[in-house]
Amino acid sequence: LGLTGEETVVEIGAGLGALTGLLAPVARRVIALERDPELARFLAEELLVEFPGVEVICQDVLNFDFLGAAREAGQPLAVVGNLPYQITSPLLFGLIRDAAAIAQAVLMMQQEVGARLTASPGAKDYGILSVLLQYHFRVTRLFSLSPGNFYPPPQVDSVVLRLVPETPAPAALDPNLLRRVVKAAFGHR
Repeated sequence: LGLTGEETVVEIGAGLGALTGLLAPVARRVIALERDPELARFLAEELLVEFPGVEVICQDVLNFDFLGAAREAGQPLAVVGNLPYQITSPLLFGLIRDAAAIAQAVLMMQQEVGARLTASPGAKDYGILSVLLQYHFRVTRLFSLSPGNFYPPPQVDSVVLRLVPETPAPAALDPNLLRRVVKAAFGHR
């Protein structure tokens, strides 16, 4: 993330706080989202004493108000997280919708999903999410991780991508129409 100490960071799926504890000393504020109530309670008890700039919110990220959090912070947010496979697409569509609230996002996901997001026009993996994400963000592949980097090891390889909002050129006059046209264009391959 290259934090300077002035950012508000939204961490998706804080879990036991391994990443939260590294973010807290180098960010102005960390909003740690954790959907599991027991993990959120544990995280709050463990981190809030040592890091008063951490706010633990027990909430599903798909219901999080990125725009409201950015307004409250007075600046766009840095977003970080390891995305669960089942919510990766809905979450990315949410970040597209709320792109004005995002300064950058560094996200880990399954290798196959990352390949779709970075695919070029005409490639087999190029689709709706590729077009819309690349329209709103500069998508950069940072590195890959094999299952051996995790415990327990998952059944898939992972990739870490950086998303940085870009002003599209040319900009769509109606972003909703653009989304509908792209979905229709890919409706029948």
